[in-house]
Amino acid sequence: MATPIIDSHVHLWTASQLDMLAWHSPSNPLGSQHSVEEYLDAAVSSLPAEYALKGFIYIETDRRSSLRPHDWTHVFEEISFISRIACGTPLEGEGHVSSDKELCLAIIPWAPVPLGPEGLELYMVNIQEKTKTDGGDAWEKIKGVRYLLQDKPSGTMLEDGFIQSLRWLGQRGLTFDLGVDARRGGLHQLEETVQLAGKLYQYGSQVKLILSFGIPCSITIDIYFPQPAE
Repeated sequence: MATPIIDSHVHLWTASQLDMLAWHSPSNPLGSQHSVEEYLDAAVSSLPAEYALKGFIYIETDRRSSLRPHDWTHVFEEISFISRIACGTPLEGEGHVSSDKELCLAIIPWAPVPLGPEGLELYMVNIQEKTKTDGGDAWEKIKGVRYLLQDKPSGTMLEDGFIQSLRWLGQRGLTFDLGVDARRGGLHQLEETVQLAGKLYQYGSQVKLILSFGIPCSITIDIYFPQPAE
């Protein structure tokens, strides 16, 4: 019996969505359609016979956005796009078919975490509407959120609003994907990550942090967790 594989970090987009991506440029080697169809061509063909792809976790693709609600248009479109995949309701040219819905095991969308719990809750209410499709509702597949910190000012993740948003996520059983880049952004990003974990521990927060980092060498950081506040 083949061993099931879950691909834990997958980005998908169509050619028509390239201009919505914050990192895209005409010379970018990823500047073409990367849909479920292309993903399966690459993933399944490269798997040894003793393994079988069970599915993937969709991670937001860094669409053009900001903390201002009127800049969430591209993010909302991304939610609608992945919801159509998850519910098996493809539009022409999107590169997926109805049966591909079984592959989408979880969705991790972008979220304006620095806004604090009130702003985050408003955003989550909005995206809950975007997960509804003609074929069903993908809301239950949203298991957490992501907010890239690799290009943000030092100290962003240690601000009170940011920390309180993570507590809010933890109270609802949602995870947080924390993206840092120690190679280009500086080692302080990892040091701040340790401080963030310590502050959450002090609060007794149960939020699960999923760390995604870019660094070309081994990591050695002493970690100290103070006792939780009474």
